[in-house]
Amino acid sequence: MDSLREYVISIVAAAMLSGVLIRLTQNSGAKEIIRMLCGIFMTIVLVQPIVGRKDILWESILPEVNQQAEVISAEGTAAADNIRREFIKQRVETYILSRAETMEADIQASVTLDADCVPAGVTITGSISPLNRSKLTQIIASELGIPKEQQEWIG
Repeated sequence: MDSLREYVISIVAAAMLSGVLIRLTQNSGAKEIIRMLCGIFMTIVLVQPIVGRKDILWESILPEVNQQAEVISAEGTAAADNIRREFIKQRVETYILSRAETMEADIQASVTLDADCVPAGVTITGSISPLNRSKLTQIIASELGIPKEQQEWIG
């Protein structure tokens, strides 16, 4: 008797879920696809007890879904890290260029970051007077935390 009760509850729950999904996508371009998927879902819920395998839908594909989710999560994390690294790099380079611009220096800066996205070194090319070079070296060391030894000057 309990199994019949569970069967009826699962059918009612599936029907309610399908009804909500169909109603939410009523004015959407994907309404036909949702209706088809809901029909397939209802068919599976209705047939599972008859076939005698309740794991036909969930347990058989769960390991594959978990593996795909881990891959997608790792890709998303890597992409977010790359975006963050590039953002920090550009901000530091822009800061150096803006400080050099106030000194009327014509330079280019290329910043390298360590594993924690902290500025670790900088390569500066272009023309700048020795006095302004000394000032900019000090600014980079004190304000950005890039020591003089990690600042490479070309030109």
